[in-house]
Amino acid sequence: MLLWLLNASAQAQVATNWIQLEEHPPVQVRLLIPGKTNPEQRQVAALLQVKLADDWKTYWRTPGEGGVPPQLAWQADSTNITDVSWRFPVPERFDVQGIETVGYQGDINFPLQISVEDWQQPVALEGLLTLASCTNICVISDFPLALSFTPSKLNADMDGLFAYEQAQSALPHRDHPQLTVSDMVWSASQQQLAVTVTNTEQWQQPRIFVDSLREDYADLTIELLEQTQQGNELTAKFAISHWLEQPELTGETLQVTIADELIRAEMSAEAIAGSVQPSAVSTSWWMILPLALLGGLILNIMPCVLPVLGLKLQSVIVAERERNQVRRQFIASALGIITSFVILAIMLMLLKLGGHAIGWGIQFQNPYFIGGMALVIGLFALSVSGLWTIQLPQGMQQWVATRGDQSTLGHFIQGMFATLLATPCTAPFLGTAVAFALAASNLQLLLIFVALGVGMALPWLAVAVWPSVAMKLPKPGPWLKWVNRIFALLLLLTTAWLISLLSNHVSTGVFTFIVAAFVLVALLLAYRRFGQAGVIGAIAGTLLLSGVGLLISSWTSNPKQLEEHAWKQLQPSAIASAVTQGQVVFVDVTADWCVTCKANKIGVLLQEPVASALRADDMVLMQGDWTRPSDQITDYLRSYNRYGVPFNQVYGPGAPNGIALPVILTDEAVLKAIEQARQ
Repeated sequence: MLLWLLNASAQAQVATNWIQLEEHPPVQVRLLIPGKTNPEQRQVAALLQVKLADDWKTYWRTPGEGGVPPQLAWQADSTNITDVSWRFPVPERFDVQGIETVGYQGDINFPLQISVEDWQQPVALEGLLTLASCTNICVISDFPLALSFTPSKLNADMDGLFAYEQAQSALPHRDHPQLTVSDMVWSASQQQLAVTVTNTEQWQQPRIFVDSLREDYADLTIELLEQTQQGNELTAKFAISHWLEQPELTGETLQVTIADELIRAEMSAEAIAGSVQPSAVSTSWWMILPLALLGGLILNIMPCVLPVLGLKLQSVIVAERERNQVRRQFIASALGIITSFVILAIMLMLLKLGGHAIGWGIQFQNPYFIGGMALVIGLFALSVSGLWTIQLPQGMQQWVATRGDQSTLGHFIQGMFATLLATPCTAPFLGTAVAFALAASNLQLLLIFVALGVGMALPWLAVAVWPSVAMKLPKPGPWLKWVNRIFALLLLLTTAWLISLLSNHVSTGVFTFIVAAFVLVALLLAYRRFGQAGVIGAIAGTLLLSGVGLLISSWTSNPKQLEEHAWKQLQPSAIASAVTQGQVVFVDVTADWCVTCKANKIGVLLQEPVASALRADDMVLMQGDWTRPSDQITDYLRSYNRYGVPFNQVYGPGAPNGIALPVILTDEAVLKAIEQARQ
C-alpha cells in the first residue's frame, strides 16, 4: 500500500502517513521531515520512524547470527538529492532460540541527513524500505516511501523537532573524549577479534558492538563470546565469520559502538594480526585440584604406565629388601613422577611467555622425542626379556657401590619415564584439569600439575608409606619368568607403537630402516643369548607383534559404511557456511598418538548406531589431525578453552555455536548431540 503526503504551501511538517501493510500489521513506518535545516551545507534533517507491536524486533546494520539489516533504497524517480546518510541508535542484544541477534524492540527512530543539490528547487523522495521483523518467526516487508518538499520553504514543527532531537540523543557520539580503543587484535586462524576499550571513568554496565562499514563485509556474522572488565579496561571477544568465505580483517578499519549509563560512543580502530587468548576460566582453581589428583591416579592403570608399575612391584619380589630400602626406591620413583610434571609445567609456562601454541601431549608431535622414547623403552624391553643386560664400566660400578643405594637414581628416572609415557593416555578427569591449568595463571598451572604428579604417584607413595604391602608379595618362583615375558611383550608393544608414530614424520625408506634395524638387533641379541631357540622365539614374537599391529590397524581403518562420507580436513571457517545450508557438522580433532582417540574411534564412531548416523545425507564430517603441530587446530582448540585431544563438537541449525561432546564418547551422547543440532 502506497500512501503519499504532498507538500503544503506552508510546509510546516512534511511526512508520510503511518504505513501499515495488511499482510503484516505488527509493523508501522513513517518518514518525517521535522523542518530542521542547514542552508549553508544544503542539508535537511529527516526521521524514519518504526513502530513494532508486542515482542516483535527488527535489526541493527549488523544483525548478528541471524536476521537481515534494514535497507532504504532510493529510486531513480527521486530528484534534487545528492546523498542520504542514515544513522543507527545503539542496539540491544537478543537471544532467540539460542541464536544471538542485535537490534531493536518497540518504537525506533532513525535520524537521516538529506543533502540536496539546489536549495530553492523541490525535492522528491521516492524509495523502498526493506525491513525484517521477528518473534519466533521472521517476516521481511517492503514499505514504499514517497514525499516531496522545497528546502527553502520548510518551517520547524515542534512535535517533529522533539522526536528528531530525542532520536539524536540516542545516537552514539563519534570519538568520545572519555573513551579510547587501546587494542584490537584479529586472529585469522581462530576467526576471532579481541577489542579493549579504556575509559577515563569507571565502567558501569557497558554494551559493546563491532562491525565493518565496508559493503562486502556488510553481512558478517559477529557473535559476542565474552565481555570482561578490569579496572578502567573493557575487553570483548567476538567470533566473526562470513557465509561465503573466511574474512581477513588484518589492517581493516572496524567500528566500535559502545554504551554505558550516560555514554554512547562510536569509534574506529584498525585490527592488527595476533592471537586471541582463550576465555577466562570461571571455575575456582582449587575445585580442580581433586580432579587433578584423580586424573593422575587413573593414569596408573593405562596401558602405557601399568607395565612400569608392574615391573617396580616385581623388583621387590625378586630381591630380598628391607623396609627402608623399599621405601627409598618407591619414594624416588614418586619424586621422579612429580618432578617430571613440574618440568612439563615449567616448559609450558615458558612456551606461554614466548607466545607459542601449547597443549597437552604436544611433545608427541616432535619426532626426536618419539625416537628417543622408542629407543629407551625398546632397550628397557630387551633388558626385561633377558636379551640384553645393561652393564656399567667396572670403575663406575665400584664408585656407585661405595655410595650405598646404587639404584635410587634409576628408580627416579623410571618414574619420570612413566610420566612421559602417560601423556597420550588422557583420562576425562585429567583432560579437565589440564585444560583449566593451561588457561590459568602460571602459579595455578604449577600447582595443578603438581597435583597431577601427586595423583599419579599415589600408588608408589602408598608402598613407600606401608612397605609391608610390598614385602607380603608372593615369593620368587618359575611364574616370574612368565611375568617377565608378559611385561617384555607389553613394553615391546609400546616400543612398536612409538616407532609407528615416526611414520608421520619420516619417509617410508627411513621408517623401514628403523624397523628393520630394531628387528635385526633383537634377533642378534636373541642368538647371542639363547642360540637358535632364541632366534625362533624372537621371530615368533615379531610375528605376534606384527599380527597385533595389523589387527589394530584393521580396527582403526575406515569401515565400509563411512566410505561415502570421507573425513574432510577441518576448516573452522567452513562450519558456519555448512550450518547455514541446514547441514550438521561433526568435528573430530584427533592424533595418532592419542590412545583415547583410538578408543573413541573403535568403540563408538565405527560402531552402530553412530556409524549410520554419521552416514546421513545432511552430515558433514570434518577431522583435524593434531599428530603434527598445526597452528590452525591449536587455535581452534583454544577457542573452546581446550588444549588436548580428543575433542569432538557437533554443529547444526539447532546449535550454530556447537555442542561439545565428552572426552570419552558414548553412543547416547553422540546421537543426542546430532539430533539436537539438527533441529
